[in-house]
Amino acid sequence: MERGGPGSREMRGEYLPKEFDGNRGTSWAERKAEGLHTTLEKEGGLGDAGGVDSSSGTRFFRRLVEHILDMISVLDAEGRVLYNSPSLTRHLGWLPEELEGKCAFDLVHPEDLPRVLGTFRKGLGAPGVTETVEYRFRHKDGSWHFLESVAVNLLHDPAVRGMVISSHDISDRKRMEEELRESEEMHRGLVRASPDAVTVSDLLGNITYVSPQTLRLHGFEREEELLGMNAIRLAAREDREKALAVYRMALEEGMVRNAELTALRKDGSRFPAEISVAVIRDTRGEPRGLVAFTRDISERKKMEMELRNRNEELEAFAHTISHDLLTPVAIVEGYAKAALEADAEGRAEAERECLEAIARGARRMSELISSLLQYAQAGHAEMEELAVDAEEVLLEVLMDLEEEIQGKGAAVKIRDRLPAVRAEAVKLRQVFFNLVGNALKHMGNVEDPRVEIGARVEGDLAIFRVSDNGVGIPSALQEQIFEPFKHFSMDGTPGLGIGLSTVKRAVRSWGGKIWVESSPGEGATFLFTVPLAET
Repeated sequence: MERGGPGSREMRGEYLPKEFDGNRGTSWAERKAEGLHTTLEKEGGLGDAGGVDSSSGTRFFRRLVEHILDMISVLDAEGRVLYNSPSLTRHLGWLPEELEGKCAFDLVHPEDLPRVLGTFRKGLGAPGVTETVEYRFRHKDGSWHFLESVAVNLLHDPAVRGMVISSHDISDRKRMEEELRESEEMHRGLVRASPDAVTVSDLLGNITYVSPQTLRLHGFEREEELLGMNAIRLAAREDREKALAVYRMALEEGMVRNAELTALRKDGSRFPAEISVAVIRDTRGEPRGLVAFTRDISERKKMEMELRNRNEELEAFAHTISHDLLTPVAIVEGYAKAALEADAEGRAEAERECLEAIARGARRMSELISSLLQYAQAGHAEMEELAVDAEEVLLEVLMDLEEEIQGKGAAVKIRDRLPAVRAEAVKLRQVFFNLVGNALKHMGNVEDPRVEIGARVEGDLAIFRVSDNGVGIPSALQEQIFEPFKHFSMDGTPGLGIGLSTVKRAVRSWGGKIWVESSPGEGATFLFTVPLAET
């Protein structure tokens, strides 16, 4: 038989109480209950209370020990089992007698053993109650159960002579704690993976948690900068009442979705935000906090603005088609009928005049269709942007405009060496053609008409300028002249209102900007930016 087993007489005689062998017909619990009862009786702990006599007191303690829900164990100073209460079987599957005489620490999980032994040894040196310890103990089926135990050192008490261990099976609690931890980790992972900024606050709006996205969105580096701050302060001052109303409505209704307001960053910059707020409730259903989900909607607002602009352009385009294009068509039709009548009547001169008018109408339609096509193409970004020699493109444009330049008697000069840029050559040509042509067409009847083209470099951008000494542009019109299908002329020159809007679409297609600097009577300078080509 294995040394230390429950049937080992040597082990039983070595460390079990001496009265065990002389009282084989009485259980250990009965004897210890009787001993405890006798001790209490001697110390006056029972007295006459309840009218219990010695035998009934012994039965009382025996019943108490044997039917207690927790497990009661008694170990000697070496950790060998002297006694286990019957509840051991219910919790851990072992019969009490199967473990008597064995070292209890052999069934403790190896990872927990040092901590359990440390607590046990401290208890040996200090009579009284030890600290509570949690550990894993092997079930008879081989599984591990979590126990929470506390010991009382009664080695000095002749009625006990052991360490009395009270153990509670906390496996269910540990499992729930693990499930809760996994749930918290899952939700924490969802929060961290969420594209929205997540901010948790108490019922007064004071921040208690922020996700990494919240820090990035508002330009902060550390959680401590936001914890304790009122969440309303993350809204722009003019929208704080609106933000407060959103939080109040969430408290009343449980949730508010997709409210829009202006939010602030740490550096004071602003951005449009969409916020949804929900109430956090405890297990009783009582509100205990608020969680807000915030996202930056700058790109969406930009797209909405672009869509509105496109719709306005579409309406203007429809107007142009229905009016400006149909007008020359009607003229052509009218003169065609007149030419037929003149031919039938033999009026050759009248017929020739009608045919000339038809030709002019056809040219007008051709110009309009060509301008509409250029405008439509200017906004597309389908071609690859390559390094383009801007000066070479400009020289080709000036050759195409040579007739207009000579007809105006204008001097056109290139003031600077134009740099190579990263753009589509076709669109850059559109820009130069329209700006130089626009200057020649609308500068008015000035003496010594001049057009100058130049450029300067700022960082990774080239800033081009096209200047004239014409009649200039009033400040009130300097934004409107870039709107499509709107014609403004300071000198009464006719036009379609498409040239400058075509320029703007082309410049925006490569991410540039265009603007005009002008005063009436002092000419105009159009400036636009283009990314420099990589060297």
